[in-house]
Amino acid sequence: TLSLHDALPISAIAFLETQGVPTPFATAIIRLLLGSICGGLIGLEREVKGRPAGLKTFSLVCMGATLVMVTNEFIYVNVANSTGDSARMAAQVISGIGFLGAGTIMTTGNDRVKGLTTAAALWVTAAIGIAIGTGFCFGGIAGLIVLYLSSFTYRYIDAVIVAKSRIMRIYVEGESEEFMLNLVGFFQKNEIRIISLVRKDENKWFLKDSAATIEMDLGRKRSHLEILDEIRKMKELRYIEEV
Repeated sequence: TLSLHDALPISAIAFLETQGVPTPFATAIIRLLLGSICGGLIGLEREVKGRPAGLKTFSLVCMGATLVMVTNEFIYVNVANSTGDSARMAAQVISGIGFLGAGTIMTTGNDRVKGLTTAAALWVTAAIGIAIGTGFCFGGIAGLIVLYLSSFTYRYIDAVIVAKSRIMRIYVEGESEEFMLNLVGFFQKNEIRIISLVRKDENKWFLKDSAATIEMDLGRKRSHLEILDEIRKMKELRYIEEV
C-alpha cells in the first residue's frame, strides 16, 4: 500500500534531507508549498475574472488547511498520550471555512446574487488543502485538475443554456417614464409575456430616470442578444444588462 510519505514528491524531500532538514520537517515544508501553489492556481482563475477573493486569499486558505492537517498529524503521532479522532481538525476546517465563503456572497442593486461560485471554490480549496496536509498529494492535485476542467466546461454549457432559455431577466434604466411604457409596448408587440416587473427607484442615475428589473417569458426560443440589441435601439435608454 502507498504510505502518506510515499505520496509526496520523493525527490523534493530527498533534496531537503541532503540539506540537513529532518524528514518530518521536509515533509511538512513540501506539503505547505504544494498547498500554497494549488490554492494560488485556483485563486488565479478567480482573480482574472475580477472576483472578490483572488490569488492571495485562495493560497492562504489552502495553505492554512494544509497546516491544520500537518499539525493534526504531528499531535496524533508525536504527542504523548494524545487521544481523540485524528480527523476532527479536518471537520473543523470544512465547517469553519463557511465564514469566508459567506463574506464573498453579495446581492447587487439589481437583485443579482454574486459570489456563490467563489464561495464554493473556497470550500473546495480547503478540501484540497486537507488532502495535501494528510499526505494525499495525488488527491489534492487531481482535485485541482478536475476543478479547472469542470470550471471551463460548465461555463461553456451554462452560456449555451442561458442563451437558448425561454426565460430572460433584465435590469433596465430609462430617462423617463415614457421609456418604460415604450418598453412594455415592445414586449407586447413581440408577444413576450412579462412575468414580473419590479421598480428600482433607489438605483436611478438621475431624478427623472425610471429603473426596473424585468423577468419575462419569450414564448419560444429566441436569441437573448438580439432582444437586447433591439432594446438598445430604443430612445431614452440609459442602461441595460441581462441578469
